[in-house]
Amino acid sequence: MMHCSSLPRRLHLAPYAERVKPYLLCLWLLRALTLAKSLKDLSPTLDAPQSAEIKALAAELGNNPYKIHQWVYDNIRFFPTYGSVQGAEETLAKKSGNAFDTASLLIALLRSAGIESRYVYGTVRMPAEQVMNWVGDAKTPEAAQQILGQGGIPNTGLVSGGRIAMIRMEHVWVEAWIKFYPERGIDHVGGTSEGDSWVPLDASFKQYTYTQGMDLQDAVPFNAEALITAAQQGAEVNEAEGWVRNVNQTAVESQFKAYQQQLKNYLEAQNNGQSTVGDVLGTTRIKINPLPYLAGTLPYEVQATASRFTEMPDNLRAKFRYRIYASQNDRYYGDSPILNFEAPTATLAGKKVTLTWVAADESQQKALEALIPTPQPGQQLSPNDLPKTIPASIRLKPQIRVDGELKAEGTAQNVGNEPIGAGAFTRYGTQQWDESADQLIVGQQTAIGLSIQGISQSQLDRLKTRMEETKATLEAAQKLPQEQQAGALQGLTGEHITGDLLTATIWGYYASLQSYGTTAASQAEMIDLPGLSYGVFHAQVKVNQLYGIVTTGVSFQGLNLDMGHMRHIRWVKDDNPASAINAKPELTQNGKTATQNRWIAYNRTRGQHMSAMEHAVPEQFWVDRNQCRYIDENGQIQNPALPDCGQAVSAVKAIAIAQSQGQKIYTITQENASTVLAKLPIGGSVGQEVRNAVNAGKEVTVHEKPINAFGWTGYGYSIIDPETGEGGYVIEGSGNGGVLDGFLDWVKNNPGYTSIATLILSIVASFTDGVAGTILAVVVVVLSVIALYYELIELWNDAVNLGGLCGAAFLTLFGLLTLFIFGIGFAAEGVGAIIALAVLATLASAWHQLMTYPGVIAACNPKPSPIP
Repeated sequence: MMHCSSLPRRLHLAPYAERVKPYLLCLWLLRALTLAKSLKDLSPTLDAPQSAEIKALAAELGNNPYKIHQWVYDNIRFFPTYGSVQGAEETLAKKSGNAFDTASLLIALLRSAGIESRYVYGTVRMPAEQVMNWVGDAKTPEAAQQILGQGGIPNTGLVSGGRIAMIRMEHVWVEAWIKFYPERGIDHVGGTSEGDSWVPLDASFKQYTYTQGMDLQDAVPFNAEALITAAQQGAEVNEAEGWVRNVNQTAVESQFKAYQQQLKNYLEAQNNGQSTVGDVLGTTRIKINPLPYLAGTLPYEVQATASRFTEMPDNLRAKFRYRIYASQNDRYYGDSPILNFEAPTATLAGKKVTLTWVAADESQQKALEALIPTPQPGQQLSPNDLPKTIPASIRLKPQIRVDGELKAEGTAQNVGNEPIGAGAFTRYGTQQWDESADQLIVGQQTAIGLSIQGISQSQLDRLKTRMEETKATLEAAQKLPQEQQAGALQGLTGEHITGDLLTATIWGYYASLQSYGTTAASQAEMIDLPGLSYGVFHAQVKVNQLYGIVTTGVSFQGLNLDMGHMRHIRWVKDDNPASAINAKPELTQNGKTATQNRWIAYNRTRGQHMSAMEHAVPEQFWVDRNQCRYIDENGQIQNPALPDCGQAVSAVKAIAIAQSQGQKIYTITQENASTVLAKLPIGGSVGQEVRNAVNAGKEVTVHEKPINAFGWTGYGYSIIDPETGEGGYVIEGSGNGGVLDGFLDWVKNNPGYTSIATLILSIVASFTDGVAGTILAVVVVVLSVIALYYELIELWNDAVNLGGLCGAAFLTLFGLLTLFIFGIGFAAEGVGAIIALAVLATLASAWHQLMTYPGVIAACNPKPSPIP
């Protein structure tokens, strides 16, 4: 330990030591060190900033530590996750946060009030009943631990008397330097009073009073059997092949409307028709801390204090990153991305994040400006005058902006290139990345919508205010003379218009999910909380390409909402097998527990709703129904004289459209895979993805043929994990476009028919002379090669995945046969070679059908004889 008498020598002040009294120097140095540490304990940080709103609240509370602690305790609901996720500002905005974020808000308020404060990290032990209440009204300790575990909070159940009586976990709280004696902090005024003690404070751990809402499932039970009966009226069901067709959608809709009317009648009959949302869904209220002073102790047992820190360590912060790779191979092999953005989520919560492509340099900027026509004197440009395409020769570089501020910039790419985006959050409680990929197009503007444990009303309000200001600026500029308009619009960029509009849509999507989740969780007796999610909303462009080569760059096409990274924290409140809610026989008929089946069914319901919102939300935001024709909820045509309203397509909508067209809707599982996959009429990348998913144990729902709806062609399908009920709802396609896309997709998905067609064309070509014959011959060669390429891929995959060594033997035999046909063809003249090529493609398709015939598969994979 350092003594005052040794300080001068240690600090090389020995020549002057006799001139300075050692203890005075010691006191001066200790005072300087204390002051420096005190300043740190009063300083704003990334997680605990001292914003104007936070400072105002601290002043409103009299800069008093008791009132500040009491306010945070009484107003901030606990969110069961680990690490600094959203920071003090967003915790204040949402009135919700985990222990780390609540501590950050408490520290931000205390420091704004002039009160030194710091974080404390340690291990605590709490009664299981209190933890059950704390995490959201769980009915068992095991259910509470499920929620804590999904939120990344390290915890252990401590058993006593055969049951979990206590739960030990890692936790964060606050210490503040307060004038504690004799009034226990009541008379302390920040910036004025002198502290005498480090007092522990925890505003995150609290208890709630829960009131139950209406049990609508028992009061107005839904007749599932009647719905199934109605759906099957006139429908075809082939269980062996895993498909249904012509489901009676009219009868289904009638059943749902009747049930909705029953619900409405029941609700109107309760409380004289004056029921509130709380009456229907139930309420959650924080139990107010009754102490009129600071307790000076924590409401649980501290088993170990690991560390104290002034600022949140980086390893305890959740993070988000977004990278762009030139190709999928670059991403797969980990090659250097062309753009790399990474930031703590606390700096991004509630903020607009956009991905834009801007001119690579001044020459490229001039090339872009040259595309904009010059208006005639005295006239103004209209939107129709603006360019509809961007040439592929122009080079653009990607930029990530947060609330309009540039945060990352990448290397330039040619317009129309299709790089891969990869967004990721760190998983709760770790620094491991949870990543999802996005297909991007150079020249396409994108909003990267972040939901960091949900979105707040305040961020929606801020965005609305900003958009109203932009609108007012544009309207004011339109009223000015033309020569003054440029000055009035100076500083107004695409960030203010396109960026805000795209962001508003994606935030609206999250808001709709949160609203629906509150209702669904209440009726299903679930705890359902939003996690760390992101999605992208593109001002979509179409790549103009021929045979995979970009020709004339990109054309502006429409909008594309892709929510590929949705995360949540969910579990049943009551997972006790003896509880009445888990005692229904139908919940345990598949070998799983009732708890698992309830959780799986809930996840399926939420997933289908999420997919439906992917088409419903863009339509609500971007389609003005006053200006177009549509069919209302009662089946009546509105605005019949106007053109049809624009519509969006999601996976569930694509399946519904296919069903209305009389297509077979396949549901493929491992149980029926051996029968269904052999006859599945879907090829190409979709067919391969379906087969891979089923072979991996997933359940796939898909329609038999591509649909063409609202300018979009392709498949919609879902890939669900039957063990969790979670999965993906996908529409076919990436960023690929081009005038031949529809035709090439048909060739890819129907190689057998293409081969037959080319065989006929090749015969016609042999009797056609001149230029016409040459053109037909070229068409035959191109189409045969394309069809053969796709069919060989399918054949090889089936040989590997279905036939094993037997499949390989078939493939060898097929190879010898095709070599023989090639030999004959090339021994003949040119037309003979063309015919041989067409025959080869036709035989490939025929052999594929033979290989995937159930009898061949059974022969290749004989079942072992039973052992006596």
